[in-house]
Amino acid sequence: MIFEYLKKQRKIKEKIKLTKLMIFNLQIPEDQKSLYIQALDVLDENGIDRIYDSLVIFIKDIEIKELNQIQKNNFTVIAWMRKKEAEERKKEINSFSFLINNI
Repeated sequence: MIFEYLKKQRKIKEKIKLTKLMIFNLQIPEDQKSLYIQALDVLDENGIDRIYDSLVIFIKDIEIKELNQIQKNNFTVIAWMRKKEAEERKKEINSFSFLINNI
């Protein structure tokens, strides 16, 4: 998971590099991206750490949301498969019963 990788970063230069990368990938106007990048150049280490930590928490929340959605989808698929299997089993039993009754 991306969150685990981001959480392990300790060097301030790596945090700045990753923060800039995340900002570049945002779908916002270019001038706004430029302002965020300029702000990173002005901030001290504590400010950069706070922004980085906020981004890490944001990414963690997104990953948890996506995992929950995947889990929900998987349960839906499994429930549908079980229902389908039960219906097929019922058809088999009914067919078998029909054959037994006609013998």
